[in-house]
Amino acid sequence: MPSSFIPQPIKRAKQQITVKLYQDQLAMLDSYGLFIIDSRDYIISQALERVFKTDKEFARWLEHQRNANSDAQCIVTRTESASSASPSGPRHEERGKHSRGEVAGEMERESA
Repeated sequence: MPSSFIPQPIKRAKQQITVKLYQDQLAMLDSYGLFIIDSRDYIISQALERVFKTDKEFARWLEHQRNANSDAQCIVTRTESASSASPSGPRHEERGKHSRGEVAGEMERESA
């Protein structure tokens, strides 16, 4: 199979959504589509990709969310292991409350 400089586009599943835009934004979207000869879907998708890649604050927030979810998953796994060995008691409940409080406190500090 011959190799090219431009890779084949990756086929990804799409999901349809409904978006409400201001009339002037829709007119600009359509004008831009005429300019690049492509669809609204493509323009919006590429604009979102650009925002996601260039917004450094969003990247930090997203990483924080992933870490928080990973930490929560570890706590759930440890809790499930502990609960299978003994019935849930005060220690089990305190551990769960403590971890949620830490996450909430971190989120408050991030937003401040």
